[in-house]
Amino acid sequence: MNHSDLSPVQRLLRPLVTAVVAGLAGLAVHSTLMLAKETLGILPGFQPYEDFQQLLGGWAGARLGSLVPYLTGAMIWGFLYARLHPHLPGGSFWAKGLGFALIAWGAMSTGFFLLAGHGLFGLRMGYGIWPALLMLPMLATFSLALSFTHSRLRAG
Repeated sequence: MNHSDLSPVQRLLRPLVTAVVAGLAGLAVHSTLMLAKETLGILPGFQPYEDFQQLLGGWAGARLGSLVPYLTGAMIWGFLYARLHPHLPGGSFWAKGLGFALIAWGAMSTGFFLLAGHGLFGLRMGYGIWPALLMLPMLATFSLALSFTHSRLRAG
């Protein structure tokens, strides 16, 4: 089916659904990595989902606050990726995914850590630079899953 054959509603909804589904794919991979991190006891004091809940829970309310980390992963990062996709370097999902991962890592290791009270790159957590370093491959994996899914859905 050609994109011009879609109705106006389908043309509007397709990018939205693509962004959310791609975000959910990235979230599924990231959640699996977080579970492995917990199971293996890697940086037990580094709990980014809990930090998000504390940061946004007061704003969103206690019940919705526990969903916020998942909503941000699935929706906000998915929408950000969709908006940045045409401007990311490279033509493959690999290049675009890794480019997005670097942007996300820069935002998270500075802005998120500072907002959560952990200092720049999470240095106040007592683990040195390790939380920021762990976040890089986790965001890269998330971003590659998001980018792959987004690229496949856009092509279909």
